Amino acid sequence: MSILPTGPQRFPTVQEVDTWLLAAQERRAQLHFHAASPLESDERQEAFTAMSDLLLEAFEEVRVVSESTRERSHGVRGEAVDLRTHAAQLMERGVTLMARLAQYAPPSPETIQDTESRMLEIFKNGSRRKDEREQ
Repeated sequence: MSILPTGPQRFPTVQEVDTWLLAAQERRAQLHFHAASPLESDERQEAFTAMSDLLLEAFEEVRVVSESTRERSHGVRGEAVDLRTHAAQLMERGVTLMARLAQYAPPSPETIQDTESRMLEIFKNGSRRKDEREQ
């Protein structure tokens, strides 16, 4: 009755699990019908045996799905660690590049205004001194 995929690389989809559960429920209903017969019979004994087999198969399917989920979770955690490491490297690189580019940043408007004011003062003072020398 197993319809779930096996192997470490293939994970069952929600639809595959739902299909398997539906098939198991239908099989259980059939077996229950035979097991609920009022008379002791070979058919009834076979139904109980089949129910036991179905239960064992269900346990195995759950074990396989659980194992594949753990493997997938482990893989995703590894990828997350790799991504965090890469992100940290990119952030560090960004900080380094910003520090290098800071030397090429234009001066702030306040710095420009202060520099212009000082140059204007130098020009005015230089012009006064020149006038004083000429007199």
